[in-house]
Amino acid sequence: MARNSNPVFNSASFQDQLKAGTAANSFETPTAGSLEDMYAQRPVPQGSTMTMQDVLNKVLLMALGVLAGGLAGWVAVSRLVASGSSFNTLMMLAGGAGIAALVIGLVNQFRRAASPVLSMLYSVLEGFLLGTLTGVLEIVYPGIALQAVLGTAAVFTVVMIGYRSGKFRTSPKSRRIVSIVAMAFVGFLLINWVLSLFGSGMNTFNGWIGVGIGLLGIGLGAFFLVTDFEDIQTAVENGAPKSFAWRCAFGLVLSIVWIYVEMLRLIASLRSLAD
Repeated sequence: MARNSNPVFNSASFQDQLKAGTAANSFETPTAGSLEDMYAQRPVPQGSTMTMQDVLNKVLLMALGVLAGGLAGWVAVSRLVASGSSFNTLMMLAGGAGIAALVIGLVNQFRRAASPVLSMLYSVLEGFLLGTLTGVLEIVYPGIALQAVLGTAAVFTVVMIGYRSGKFRTSPKSRRIVSIVAMAFVGFLLINWVLSLFGSGMNTFNGWIGVGIGLLGIGLGAFFLVTDFEDIQTAVENGAPKSFAWRCAFGLVLSIVWIYVEMLRLIASLRSLAD
């Protein structure tokens, strides 16, 4: 299988379980003796392997966690605005939630099997960070929250339709190139964030720089979705364990969250140019 840009599907646990599923479902041309042994064996229990519906169910659960955390962050911003209080404490909490979500995400990624508890905890913490960020941007650009949600849904729908029609597919070469671009993209944002702590970073949610970064980020996110769909389908076809649906859902939610953040960046930057 070609290499995916999404780190969840590049993890050793994903590859190990995928290989195990492939081995369990592959066979050589049977001989007369082996046929007798095959008929003597018990049939494989129904429902023991992962299906696409299993993944979608887990994605829905994680989406609800993101929405719950996002609502909490949104309400916190609204209350601070109503009371006229400082945003410093809230931003520290949001930053802490983001760091905790990153740590949990890394732990979950390197586990042999993704933990349902860690996956849900990640979704809530990430949701709180997104809710806080969206709430603050909503103050500056009223209506941006709805615009970002609709934009993310539009990207997801287009990618899904393109994938199901067979028009959107990746190749080993394209995956390698996108992996390099994605690492450079994340590295740039991390360096800029560190510089911003000392007052020398650039505002990536403003102006043409923000527009360019946002468009590139959305393009990367769309590519991640295609690779996620491909790898999930491969895992299903090769009989991955049913419990593996949590890891697949985790990777898919990561891609959706990525697209949403970049959509916020793009819309905020475009509206800053219009003001």
